[in-house]
Amino acid sequence: MSSSATPASSVTAHAQLELKALLDTAVDAIIIIDDRGRIEQFNPSAERMFGFSAAEAIGQDVAILMPEPHRTRHGDYIARYLRTGEGHVLGIGREVGARRRDGSVFPARVSLGELRTGGSARFVGFVHDLTEAKQAQVDLSEAHRRAQSYLDLAEVILLALDASGRVTMINRKGCEVLGFTESELLGQDWIGRRVQESAREAVRSAFATYLESGDPELHANHETPILARDGRPRHIAWRSSLLLDDAGRVVGTLSSGEDVTERRQAEEEVQRSRDRLTHVSRLSTMGEMAGGLAHEINQPLTAISVYAQAGARLLKGDGSTDTAELATVLEQISAQAIRAGEVIRRLRAMVKRRPTERTTLDCSQLVGELITLAEPDARASDVVLQVNLVDTPLPVHVDVVQIQQVLLNLVRNAIDATVAAADAPRRVEIRTAALADDNVEVSVVDNGCGLPEQASERIFEPFFTTKTTGTGLGLSISRRIVRDHGGRLYCAANEPRGAIFSFTLPLSTEEHP
Repeated sequence: MSSSATPASSVTAHAQLELKALLDTAVDAIIIIDDRGRIEQFNPSAERMFGFSAAEAIGQDVAILMPEPHRTRHGDYIARYLRTGEGHVLGIGREVGARRRDGSVFPARVSLGELRTGGSARFVGFVHDLTEAKQAQVDLSEAHRRAQSYLDLAEVILLALDASGRVTMINRKGCEVLGFTESELLGQDWIGRRVQESAREAVRSAFATYLESGDPELHANHETPILARDGRPRHIAWRSSLLLDDAGRVVGTLSSGEDVTERRQAEEEVQRSRDRLTHVSRLSTMGEMAGGLAHEINQPLTAISVYAQAGARLLKGDGSTDTAELATVLEQISAQAIRAGEVIRRLRAMVKRRPTERTTLDCSQLVGELITLAEPDARASDVVLQVNLVDTPLPVHVDVVQIQQVLLNLVRNAIDATVAAADAPRRVEIRTAALADDNVEVSVVDNGCGLPEQASERIFEPFFTTKTTGTGLGLSISRRIVRDHGGRLYCAANEPRGAIFSFTLPLSTEEHP
């Protein structure tokens, strides 16, 4: 009688073939040991990993694959497990050191499992060589260390932000400038936490616009006040570029920044020094003109006194006071008071310290307003001022007081030069002209002694002067003021005698009141 059942021997043979195929094709080392720790199976990957052939390994204690101290203790581990059933590594993976045939030790991850067959215990171990993974980790760590050292050697701030504006990288220089550690800054909302509040909205808008551009060739340059740990702003000049992923999507920005705080402070201090020097120059000019201005103010004050006395006499008369005559007296008092007040107002405007403020006005108006201050000094020196202005409007955008200071300084110099030339006609001319290059020219012409040849080459140098009592700063400061306004100050000889000092100002395209 035939049977359809598969003989037990055939099943066993088939299972053995499957096991051998599994062992032969496994990438990791597979080692099977008995309950005494002797190796029963040692697959090809184990041969390559440990350097033993299967024939050499099978029958050996598995401890030959272990470094000390596990090498001598392994038998105790197995005995304790068989006695107590407590396994410390069964069913879980563990990173250990493994020993090759040549005695070298390498990192490995071992997973152990138990096989129960016929009442006896057997164990299977899967061993994964971690040498390459560990080396890759070491290489990556070393590359990161080198990269960080390069970043830390940079004398500029290096800052990376993700698309939401959070810090993903900052170098040592950045930490030093801000007074924070790297861990304190990483992940922080840079704009919301580190940018000065007054600038946050503008910076956030510019950051979003830059990200939206998506142009990796576009570099953003800007200066931003950044709050350090002490709460004080540091002015940082940034140059930024976009960071893209492999798909070309914008994922953030990388910026290099230079701390320009001290530079800005130095520039502000220089500007303050310039302003103080300019103010001193105005005061010096006003001091030189004090005699003429005092005379000019004294005249309306004397007239006010005379008219007031006349009015008082009219009121004390026989009672038939002529109201029309009294009204005339009062009008004269008012006019003379306005005249004195205008001189004082101009004087105060000239010597008052105030922030730079530019406005657009007609150049002829600018020159005309100056005459109020210049005429008293000219009369005191018996010098006639002639004003020749073009009829058409010449709008300029200037700091009125600064440009009037320049003009007043030139007029004062012209008056002094005219007085110094005893036989010269005492006349100084102020004139304006429109130039072909969209500039306005203002000239002060005198008939004085002129400039020596050597003086004309140095006349604009600081502290150089041809006057016995001059400071040598007036023309130097005047040239700087004119340059700051986009013009130039120069001089030429006036024929047959005297000098012409001229300065130019750009014509303004703005409407002037």
